[in-house]
Amino acid sequence: MEGEVTSEQARELLDALVEGGGMKHIDTPLALRLIPLADEVGRTDLAEGLMLRAEAAAADDVEKGWVTLEQLRRGQGGDVDALLTLATDMEGRKDGARLAAASLHHVALIHHANQAWEEAHALVNRSLRLRQESGDEEGRSYGLAVRASCERAMDLMPNSIETQMERLGVLERLEDHEGVMETLADLAHLHATIGEVDLASDHLIRSMDLAKDMGDLSGQLVAAWGLADIAEIAEDWSTAMLHLSDVVHAFMAVGLPAPEQVRERIKALTDLADRA
Repeated sequence: MEGEVTSEQARELLDALVEGGGMKHIDTPLALRLIPLADEVGRTDLAEGLMLRAEAAAADDVEKGWVTLEQLRRGQGGDVDALLTLATDMEGRKDGARLAAASLHHVALIHHANQAWEEAHALVNRSLRLRQESGDEEGRSYGLAVRASCERAMDLMPNSIETQMERLGVLERLEDHEGVMETLADLAHLHATIGEVDLASDHLIRSMDLAKDMGDLSGQLVAAWGLADIAEIAEDWSTAMLHLSDVVHAFMAVGLPAPEQVRERIKALTDLADRA
C-alpha cells in the first residue's frame, strides 16, 4: 500500500535515530512510537533500549503512565489493578483522558480474552465515553469493535448490530476502507444469524465491492463465502458456486492458487446440484 514503510526502510530509520548516541535525544512519546517498529523488524535489543529510554525521559505523570501501559502490554510488569488505578487517576485530567481510555481498553481486552464478557463490556464503555469526549475517533473504532464482540458473546445480537453500525459510521468518516469492508462482513454475519438474510446480502455485496476496489483477496474470499452461505440457505447451488468461482478467478488473475477449502466447497456444491 502506498505510504507504508518497508522493513528495510524501518531498519534504516531506526539506525539513523539511535546511531552516534542519538538515543539520548529521543523523548518519551517518540520512544514509545518507535518500539513497535523495532519489534516489527526483529530488533528486540533496540525495543528494550527504547523502553528504558521512554521510562528515563518521562517528563510528567501522564508520560510515566504511558510507559506503564506499554510495559503491561509487553508483559514487563504491572497488573490489572494497577492499570485500573492509573485509569482512575487520569480520568479526571484534561491531558490524561486518552491515557485513561487506552488503559481501560487494555484491561477490557484482558477480560475479553478471559471470556469475562460483562466486565469487558463495562470497561470498554468507560473507555468509549472518554474517547468520545476527547474526539479520538480512531480509538472509538477499536473500542466499538470490542463492545460489539462482547454483545455478540452475550447473545445481544440487536445491540451488537447497533454497535457495529456505529463503528461503520466512524470508519467511514476516517475513510478507513479496509475497516469498512471488514465491518460490513461482520454486520452481514450478525444479520444472517438472526435470519435477516436480505440485509446480510446487501452488506456482503458492499464488502465485496470494496474488496475488489482495493484488490484485497482475503476480503473477497470472506464476502464470497458469506454470499455462498446465503445462496446455499435458499438451495440456490448455482449462485453459490458462482460466488466462489469468482474468488478462484481473482486468485488466478494474480498468479496465486485459490485456497483449497474454496475448491472443496465448489465440488461439494456441484454434488448437491447434481442430486437436486
